[in-house]
Amino acid sequence: MKQQFLSILKNLLFWNFMTHSFSKKRKKAMKRKKNRTTIPKNSAPKKSDLAIFKDDKGIVCFSIQLSALFYIESDTNYITVFYANQGKMEKYLMRSSLKMVLEENITDNLVRCHRSYIVNFDKVKLYKKDKDGGVIELLNDSLPSIPVSKSYIENVLHKFQFQ
Repeated sequence: MKQQFLSILKNLLFWNFMTHSFSKKRKKAMKRKKNRTTIPKNSAPKKSDLAIFKDDKGIVCFSIQLSALFYIESDTNYITVFYANQGKMEKYLMRSSLKMVLEENITDNLVRCHRSYIVNFDKVKLYKKDKDGGVIELLNDSLPSIPVSKSYIENVLHKFQFQ
């Protein structure tokens, strides 16, 4: 009888311990869930709003919202991304190609206008035609004019027609 009582007592203590520890874990989980900050679905940038830049090995090195991107310049195996950050113009240099940028970012905003340049068409102020093709001036006056070569002039003019 004493042995049976001890067995019941052990089971009761074990059950009490288990339910108490589970309730502690549950309370902690509920507290974490309450404190967790969630990002509203509407405020998260869509993939189409981002310009993603991968290096020559296919690893994402840099991403930026298209609204901040002005243009991309290529020099052999490197590209320089010119963008606005809190009102200041900044640039980011990485090893990649313009071809990879266009393949990764399938959007109407990015237009190749020269062998060495891609412009964000939302930032274009005007296009001037000249004997070599033309030049594009951007909304930010501190940036240089972007050349438009004869081989890419159709891309630019097509974009102006359907804007």
